[in-house]
Amino acid sequence: MRFTWPVLAIFLAFAATTQPATSPSDSEMDWILSNTGPTTAPSPTTEPIPTTLPSVLTGGPTATDARPGTILLSDGTTIQGKLSTTLDQALRLWSDEDKQYHDIPFSLVQSMEVQVVWERMENEWKFKESGSDIKEYSGKQYPARETAYTITTTDGEKITGGVVAPIYVDTPTGRRLFVLHKRDKGDVGQSLKDLVYVQSVKFAD
Repeated sequence: MRFTWPVLAIFLAFAATTQPATSPSDSEMDWILSNTGPTTAPSPTTEPIPTTLPSVLTGGPTATDARPGTILLSDGTTIQGKLSTTLDQALRLWSDEDKQYHDIPFSLVQSMEVQVVWERMENEWKFKESGSDIKEYSGKQYPARETAYTITTTDGEKITGGVVAPIYVDTPTGRRLFVLHKRDKGDVGQSLKDLVYVQSVKFAD
């Protein structure tokens, strides 16, 4: 079968359009595969997985912050153990002498001794009626007290003033919490003796 040149040209053009223009030959495919590396993404399991995670429990005292010491309460009770306070917080003391705050790192405190500024029984007052601004004495009383503490540092410096801070004591039977109050009050019906306070704190290290 013989084709004239116009017919042959049409046939060749049609044949070219039926082949994918971008299909590489076998030799071209071999070159592509040898130069592009792996075509699959690395498995996520190849990434190192941390065996430990940072703790989200921060802000409380830790064992490394605790110091051996003894707390003496006003009722004569003594508690011995590892003493600590709020993590990374110094004891802030207000001094009436120079009218300013002093921040004393817990690690530099050698001892604390209480001074009772005043203590007395206070009358309980209640509003006469709901919504009224008139108060009347209920006939009951509650204990109230203001204290200051003299802090002695490890280098022998002494400073006295009001302190409000928690003191944690880790004992063999568990953790106990005591609070250094500047001003404190008890419940109605209690006496001043019932309103127990921290009388002294002494460290053994």
